Amino acid sequence: MKRLTGSSVTVTFPHKQTTTTGNIMEYSDDVLQKVQLAWSAHRDTESLSQAKAAQAMGMNQSAFSQYLRGAIPLNTDFLSKFTAFTGTKLSDFGAETTAVPSRPLRVLRTLSGAKPTVNSILVETILENEASYLVEVDYNDFMLPKGSMLLVNPKGTIRHGDRVVYIRRGNAHTVFGTISQTEEGWEILEQLWQGGRRYLVDPKDDVFRVMSVYFPLTKGSKFR
Repeated sequence: MKRLTGSSVTVTFPHKQTTTTGNIMEYSDDVLQKVQLAWSAHRDTESLSQAKAAQAMGMNQSAFSQYLRGAIPLNTDFLSKFTAFTGTKLSDFGAETTAVPSRPLRVLRTLSGAKPTVNSILVETILENEASYLVEVDYNDFMLPKGSMLLVNPKGTIRHGDRVVYIRRGNAHTVFGTISQTEEGWEILEQLWQGGRRYLVDPKDDVFRVMSVYFPLTKGSKFR
């Protein structure tokens, strides 16, 4: 099994779609026409509405419609979501880029068990595992700030000392901690501000490796 370590990744949380900034690239009218044709074909094949497609891509129907009409310029954020949704590639639209590819990752769980505050976020990453997803840190009594995201690789190799999430059957709470091998078996230490909890792993439950942690964007003054 391939194990990826030390990968450098950055995350962009949802933002208004009417502007393009930073390393987001805008594309030509030729690309737009190819996107419109691809959407028409996918819509007819899957019997989709714009509203359903927009929801699946983590945006509202109005923004999706404006992208298709060209009212909002196409950019890497939209194209990454569109290609993931339609099963196409950037190269199909003549929109290849040498930058680190962006792709949406699903936010499937929270630590508390509540509903995630967002459906997905865009991640610039070289990771190829399509099964990867995010777990949202949604409470404050924790070693990570509220709003942080844990990148989970369900197919990653797990070893003593790795950071993992522990998903217990019949319990919505997701445990994030360090796994270690003890005389009693494999154990996970969940670290909280007010101490910690230890869980002896039940072989029937799921344990997945956490590859990276992403912190929420702040609005404070700029250091440099």
